[in-house]
Amino acid sequence: MKNIFIVLFLGVFFLTTSCSRFHPSVRSSYCTPAFNLKNTHVPSSNADSLLRRATDLIPYFSDHDILMANATGTLSFLHKLVHNQSDTSLEGKVERLHIKNELQNRLLLVTTELNSFSAELDCEGERADQLASYLDERANNRNDVLTVASIAVGAVTTIATVSISSDATQNVVGLVGGLLSGGLGGSSLIKGRKVPFNHPRNVLKDIWEVPQQSSIYTPFIWYMLNEKSFSNEHKQGIIRSIRDRWLTLQFDGETEGRKQNLLFGKGGKYKADDLHDRADLLNQLQSSIRSLNQDLQSFVLSVNRLP
Repeated sequence: MKNIFIVLFLGVFFLTTSCSRFHPSVRSSYCTPAFNLKNTHVPSSNADSLLRRATDLIPYFSDHDILMANATGTLSFLHKLVHNQSDTSLEGKVERLHIKNELQNRLLLVTTELNSFSAELDCEGERADQLASYLDERANNRNDVLTVASIAVGAVTTIATVSISSDATQNVVGLVGGLLSGGLGGSSLIKGRKVPFNHPRNVLKDIWEVPQQSSIYTPFIWYMLNEKSFSNEHKQGIIRSIRDRWLTLQFDGETEGRKQNLLFGKGGKYKADDLHDRADLLNQLQSSIRSLNQDLQSFVLSVNRLP
């Protein structure tokens, strides 16, 4: 009898130790840039007024190209190229080469802005995925231990009840063993613990709140995300489309809640599922940021076609 309860006690020990395994915490982000990108050019937000004033560019560039020039800070270079193209002298040709060189340098800068921000999003997504995968693996290992312990306790209980002649003792052992075995099995259904995961520089926050100006995104990227001309639907900006998809697919139409506060705040206690959700949002945003390179490429081709 004594040995039987020792075995059952060991089963309880399995349960308590498997549930108290060490979980890591990630309190700071190694993806945060060492310094913020500073871009002194702030694009004009009034697209209609801008297009009305660019009458000299309309014969050579589309509205999309003119707005891209506004976004990249190269609108003045386009005006100079158009006004200078009739000058066929050597000095005129040299001047055009100089203007194009300055324009290309400017475009190189905005290209690095896109690439560097995409790299930060990729890093943040991998950071969340890495911790989520670790928690998933620990949870799977924990469930394996609990399952084996439950089977072992059930087997020992069955053997004990058969070998004991006293009905009263059989009932006690069967009851204790059944409760313990059921507790072990039920514990495998319990979700893993939450872990601290902080992100003071939250690249998702401004996408959700859509402020007039962003303290995280450069003026170039923020303008591109908000200007509806750069969206394939041309009804609303890319940022609004992203937010609408998140609202519908991730949050079932709810604008506020525990998960929204967690994902778009400065961090908190994350479960593995929350980390997977954050990684998904970051990957979607990264794809949208990278797609801006298509608009940039179209603009470069238009500039190169100019004599």
